[in-house]
Amino acid sequence: MDFIKPGTLTDVEAAEGPADGAPAESPEVTRLVELAKTGDPEAFAGLMRLYERRVIGLGVQMGLSQDDAMDACQDSFVKVFRYIGRFQSGRTFFKWLYRIAIHSIYDQMRRTRGEPVVSMEELESSLVSQVKSDEPGPFEQVEAARTAALLRKSLDCLSRKERIVFVLRDLQQLDSAEIGAILGISQITIRRHCMSARHKLRERIFGRRG
Repeated sequence: MDFIKPGTLTDVEAAEGPADGAPAESPEVTRLVELAKTGDPEAFAGLMRLYERRVIGLGVQMGLSQDDAMDACQDSFVKVFRYIGRFQSGRTFFKWLYRIAIHSIYDQMRRTRGEPVVSMEELESSLVSQVKSDEPGPFEQVEAARTAALLRKSLDCLSRKERIVFVLRDLQQLDSAEIGAILGISQITIRRHCMSARHKLRERIFGRRG
């Protein structure tokens, strides 16, 4: 698969996930995944608690409203619950989850006519909540909100591919190897989309003088 495309997630994609290297997750996540594979509801709930905010944030950053992002998150975890028994041990759970989540977000976008509908307040809230999780001071929170406001006015200049790479790399702060495993694309392609996205955003925000 060259790049994740909008559409229904196939059984094979959901069950297997993208190939990747050695898992980089904590022993606690690995333990929860293994228990969830046996049908343990508490373990599955634990995984939801760990990742649902990040999945909702991803949906908001991709252009969904808060409510639509929550719907996409719910759909993602329904699929995870359905397929986790076939998830292969030794793979990285969050990469597999993100791949499912991106499909669900694209499906939700299509149901909402494919247009970004996130409000400035929701995007600001999403970014600031990530900053708050690292316990910053008030200045950092204000700067995060200001950055979010600028991005809100500018993200629509990106193509869908540029947007998902930019969101994963610059907003979700994943590295190129992680993004490649999630999207099934090369690091060269990631760098190309990232450079193009940053160039377009610089021009949109600062004008051609940047």
